[in-house]
Amino acid sequence: MTAADEGRSTPDMVTFTEIAKRLRDRGLVEKPITRQGVRHIAETDPEWPIPADRWLKIGNAWAMDWAPIEAFFQSRDTKGRGPDARPRKRAGESSPSAE
Repeated sequence: MTAADEGRSTPDMVTFTEIAKRLRDRGLVEKPITRQGVRHIAETDPEWPIPADRWLKIGNAWAMDWAPIEAFFQSRDTKGRGPDARPRKRAGESSPSAE
């Protein structure tokens, strides 16, 4: 360790799988969430704190710093998976017909 490294903390890097586990374990989500659910939020919520170009590829997984993600979920109003590219159909709803 160099003098420049002293006082600097190493980021707590987490994958989508670990994010989902921590969110459940710490009660930061109302319903259990999967890694796919976390990834969906990361890809669709404009407020996601870490842009995709700052994700770190490790093997087959993406990793990022936990601290801003934890803060994001602590202050997040929406408790679901976030916006969808297209709305889901409700039970009994039919698809709109082509005109």
